[in-house]
Parts: sequence; C-alpha cells; structure tokens
Amino acid sequence: MSRFWVLLAFVAVAGSAAGWGINYTEFGHRPARMGEMIYGGEVTGQNISDFYAQAKQTKNPIVELPGGDTFDFGTMAPEEKGRHTFVIKNVGEGDLRLRLGATTCKCTLGTLDNDVLKTGEQTEVRMEWNVKTDQKTFGQSAQLLTNDPRHYAIDLKIEGRVVNELEMIPDALTFGNISSDQEATVTAKLYSYLDRPIENPTFTFSSDELNEFTDVKIEPFDLSEADGASSSAKQGFDIEITIKPGMKQGAVSQNATFSFTRPQSDSDSDDTTGDDKDGNEERRSLVVPITGKVVGSITMIPNPKLTGSKGGSYIYDFGEVPPEGPFTAKTFVVLKGSDRDNRKLSIESVEPEGVIEASFGENLVRSSMTLCPLEIKLIPGPQRIQRLGRNKEDYARIQIVSDNGESVDQLVIGVKFSMEPK
Repeated sequence: MSRFWVLLAFVAVAGSAAGWGINYTEFGHRPARMGEMIYGGEVTGQNISDFYAQAKQTKNPIVELPGGDTFDFGTMAPEEKGRHTFVIKNVGEGDLRLRLGATTCKCTLGTLDNDVLKTGEQTEVRMEWNVKTDQKTFGQSAQLLTNDPRHYAIDLKIEGRVVNELEMIPDALTFGNISSDQEATVTAKLYSYLDRPIENPTFTFSSDELNEFTDVKIEPFDLSEADGASSSAKQGFDIEITIKPGMKQGAVSQNATFSFTRPQSDSDSDDTTGDDKDGNEERRSLVVPITGKVVGSITMIPNPKLTGSKGGSYIYDFGEVPPEGPFTAKTFVVLKGSDRDNRKLSIESVEPEGVIEASFGENLVRSSMTLCPLEIKLIPGPQRIQRLGRNKEDYARIQIVSDNGESVDQLVIGVKFSMEPK
C-alpha cells in the first residue's frame, strides 16, 4: 500500500514538471521582436522615436489683441447704434486661423478681412450693436474662434452706460421726514447730452404749496473727471432745493419739472417730441419724482410694536398680556425743530383712567433731536380687559402735548391689548 502512494506522488511531481516545461517552451521564453508598421512610410522599432519627434507640432500661433478684448463706449442713448473695431494679431510662429462664432442677440460681427494670419500679421473685426434696454447699463459680446491652442475662443465685449438726453442724479428726489418748522435742503446734478446748449432753466413742482415754500438755485458747472461716467455730457447743472418752514403736515409725493429752452436748429422742421416751440426756441423738460414727509415738532421712533397711522398718530400693540405681565413698555417721543429746547412735553389725558398710565423720563439731547423716554403702563383688574383696535373707539388712548409758550402740538397714541385678570 505504501508503494502505491509513493508511485502516485512520483507521477504527480513528474506531471507538474512536464507541464511547466511545455508552458515555458511555448509561452514563457520568446525572443522580443517588432515587426514592420506602415504609417505614412516605414516605421520600425528603431526609427519610431525619430518619427514622433518629427510629427510633433512645435510651431503654434498665438493670438494677441492690441486694443484688448473689451471696449467701454462710455454713454449712449436708448435705441442708439454703435460700432467698434477690434484688432487681432498673430504673435506666434504658426498660421493663425480665425472664424466668426456666436454673438448675443443685440450685436453682430462684421466679416473678417483676413481669416488666416501669418506671423506678425493682423486683421480687424467690427462689432455693431443697438442699445435696446431699460437698464442703466448695457453690455454685449461676440465670439471669435481660433486655432491658438491656448485660446480656442475669444469673447469680444462692449459695455457702457445708457442715458437719456437729460440725466438727473439722483433720479428721484427725497427730503425724508422733516418737522413743519424745520428747513431742509435737497441737492441734485443734471447732465445734458443734447447737441445744443440749455438756456433759461427753471425748476418747478406740481404742488402749489411746494412751489410756495421752496427756493431753488440752478448753477452751471464745468464737467471734469470727478463726474465719473457722466463726464462725457455736454453741460452740467447743480440744483439746490431749500424747503422752508411752514408746510402742512403729511406725506409729499409730487413731480418736479426741470424745464428749459434751447435755440432751434435748421433741421428741426417738425415737432416730434411733443415739446413747445416758440419762434426760434424749443422748450424741453425733464420730470422726476420728489417725496418726503412733513411732520409736527413732536413724533415717535417706530419699532416692531409701535407703528405710525394716518394723521400723524401712533399705535402701540401690547398683544396678549398674561396674568404675570409684562405690564409696562418703553418707547421714545421725539422733539424736532429749531425751538425743541424750548418745548415742554406733558401727558394731557389717558383713557380709560385706572387701566392705563403714561409718564416721561429724563430727556436725551442729540444733535438734531431730543429723545423723550415714555413709559406706558397697564393696570390689571379683577376682570379681563380688551382694547383690540377694531374701530377708532376700541383703543386705549394717550394724548401728549408739546408747548413752547406760543404754539401747542398734539400727539395721540392708541394702545391695543388683551389683558387677563390678576
């Protein structure tokens, strides 16, 4: 039996050795050799390195734009057409091939004078555009395709500002909140891009009261680099509007009109703008809004719980007041005007008495106003008390007076709350 196992082991070893020898002979030991390849001629293992060295491209074109790829046209009027010529130059060693690509919908590229540039050569491509926008700025682009491996596509861009023939900065005037006995000043600059000079300028308002209580100064000035993008205008005017004390309280939302005349040219045979023409003069105008609010000498500083209402009064909303409170709120009454230091504040009345109280703290004097701290206090009772502001009579009320010895201003604060019994 042992002889059988010895014989079996011998046969296994001999078979493995024979299999390894056959495999090595057929596959494991073959001389390395490379046969002939045909690619544009004979390429062998010996000359393949030289072949690829010769086939490698070493002379590439390089695109250069002497004037840059972006043109700032400064200012243009709506619907005006513009054009600009970009210069393309080849500063590389290989031939530069050019092809017109995509453009945005409001500009076009002209034809190329030369679409293949040798080293050192240059050509021009013209971009044309039409200013069709209601925005203050305008920009368009067009693409030029090349065989420069570093710049396969070049974006040629134009950009600038869109202005009408007349431009006022700011384009809307506001004087904010001013006291009825306070003077306020609003300034603006007007730029004219008209081809003929402005003469006899005036500035008026659509409100007779505003015309009565304002003084307006219009002074021409010389344009300079300090005017930034507006320095390309033909004329500039400084406008100073002084609002005098005495206007009625309330919001102001009016139109201000800058009007002028200018000599009429020979080509102005028809009135296509709707402007009046008298003799040899043409009258033109520019209308801008002016807003603000005239308030009394006594106001308040709004906050999330305190809001203003019609007629100059205010509403303070306590909301739901639980049995544990809080029952007090603090806010500020503001005194403005030239005589604010002479005015005295007092609580004239509260309604309903026994449910609400109000008192002033020590004044805080600031440069343009005096802040008067006001504490409002709710007094809980045995029953639930509600003042929900569903109508004019459904508020608790605090009436405050401001007296300077000659005149009295009043301020009313409505108070909303729903207070649980204590």
